[in-house]
Amino acid sequence: MLTFVPKQTVVPSLLVLWCISFEGVDNAALQAIGVKNSLYDIPGLGERPLMIKAYPAVENYQSDLYEVYAEPYTYDLRAQAAIVVLQGEGENDVKGEIMYVQQHPPIGPVLIRGNITGLPAGRHGFHIHQSGDLRQGCDKLGGHFNPYLLHHGAPTDPIRHAGDLGNVEAGEDGKAEIRIVDPLVSLSGGPRGVVGRALVVTAEVDDLGRGGTADSLTNGQAGKALACGIIAYIR
Repeated sequence: MLTFVPKQTVVPSLLVLWCISFEGVDNAALQAIGVKNSLYDIPGLGERPLMIKAYPAVENYQSDLYEVYAEPYTYDLRAQAAIVVLQGEGENDVKGEIMYVQQHPPIGPVLIRGNITGLPAGRHGFHIHQSGDLRQGCDKLGGHFNPYLLHHGAPTDPIRHAGDLGNVEAGEDGKAEIRIVDPLVSLSGGPRGVVGRALVVTAEVDDLGRGGTADSLTNGQAGKALACGIIAYIR
């Protein structure tokens, strides 16, 4: 058994297991859930209902991975919402507002919607970074948010950073509309929690880890930050 917990945080209701079985629930049933890969109200020991998030195995890389949440829950199970107000770095005019909504925390997918203006036409990397401290600007936010220590990839890749949201595309008018449903990030804390971290839009296109270089597997060779903002709860 391998257990992950956030730094300086004790979360008694969260277990991350590499090998686990549940009565009446097998691997095929968990993986058949689709993009959510989530199960609710599964009977656990002492009839405590469990919520399970499944990450299917990647051949020659990792085994099946499950997050298991059991009562008493230490997370708010009500729908959560957060917002990012993006501000341009330096003298550029990039700005925007991005909403995050999670209807079923902590394991349900997150809807990410919003608009960005002032971008150069074309595609731009779109990532969540580890730090939310903007005192030294958008380039001092640490690497991409990566709680499971994986390579950089596309949002649909089985191996990716939790902060890898792909690219946004701006038209000739500099506007980009964002609508993403992401199954990996969460608004309720825990190892995949993104509230308090920073969202960054970069100058170059993200190669999604396909560039064949060390930088490609770290940051997608997406260049310098154009704008950034902190992901903050809406109450």
